[in-house]
Amino acid sequence: MFAVTMAVVPYKDETSSKKEQVADMFDNISRRYDFLNHFLSLGIDVSWRKKAIKMLAPHKPKVILDIATGTGDFALQAMSLNP
Repeated sequence: MFAVTMAVVPYKDETSSKKEQVADMFDNISRRYDFLNHFLSLGIDVSWRKKAIKMLAPHKPKVILDIATGTGDFALQAMSLNP
C-alpha cells in the first residue's frame, strides 16, 4: 500500500506555488476581512475588543505590541489607552 500526497491550495487551477496562492488569496479578501469578521461573529469580535481594552486600562500599559491581530482593529482601539 502507498499514500498519494496532494498539496491543498486555494486555487487548484493555478500554476503558481502554494505560497504565492495563499498570498494572493489573502490579498483578495483583505478589503472585506473586517466586514466578514464582524458579520460572521455577529459583532462579538467588537465586544471582545472593548472588554480587552477595559481589562487593560487599570494597568496603564506603556507599551502594547500588536502581533498578527488581523487588520489592526485591536491596536487602533488600544491607542485610547495612550500607551
